[in-house]
Amino acid sequence: MNKILVIEKDADLAERLCRALRDMDTRVFTCGTLEAATALLENELYQQIIIDTELPDGDGYDLIYELGIGIYESSSAPIILIVSNACQLDMAELGKMGIADFITKPFNVSVLKAKVCTQFKRQTREFSFRAISRFEAIGAGSRSSIIGEHVVAIDDYIFNFDIGEFSVAGERVRLNRFEQCLLRNLVENKGVVLKKKALVDKIRMETRVLCIDETLLTEAVHMLSNKLGAQNYIKTVYGIGYLWTMAEDKNKSG
Repeated sequence: MNKILVIEKDADLAERLCRALRDMDTRVFTCGTLEAATALLENELYQQIIIDTELPDGDGYDLIYELGIGIYESSSAPIILIVSNACQLDMAELGKMGIADFITKPFNVSVLKAKVCTQFKRQTREFSFRAISRFEAIGAGSRSSIIGEHVVAIDDYIFNFDIGEFSVAGERVRLNRFEQCLLRNLVENKGVVLKKKALVDKIRMETRVLCIDETLLTEAVHMLSNKLGAQNYIKTVYGIGYLWTMAEDKNKSG
């Protein structure tokens, strides 16, 4: 059964959401503070998270940041934001933070329920990613392994795989564990075409998510390329696979 975490300070609204979402064959957990949310995230794996940005003990964006850097097992769960004013929101920026959608108060509960349904329909894989403790290169063409403290600098890109920090021209980009694993494979095998099947098998092993297939891989490559603005680096070799091009770069190994 899918689990949803609702972090909402308005107890009446949280209860109405809880009743509505239970109709979807889901188990709903609710809380009204960052402290309570942290405790719930440390003990359960959630398939979706709904967060009010304004909480009594802090800013909901602080928790979103922690989810983005992989502190919790539910870090790959799509996030739906509840905001009081959406005037300043930029969906492109929200996407970089791992936020899938948002809704502005006041709202009809049925509208939020529809947004939750949409996210479940988009989930073609599990969200139980595990931290990648080691990385091994795929196949021939691998000259070195990105293991241990390692930073890769490629033009405007800086990728720190050990601490999960990625930036483009100094601006941080948040990648989920699946995207991090995919990026490591591509960068480690720079200039080498990685066949789809081999790449799927490797990511399955590294993430322990067996339902990954070539269709999901194609979608993930597209999302990763968009997040990084890396269309000139991540290339599709149609009918075969993907590669990170041999652009001039520099690698710093600790």
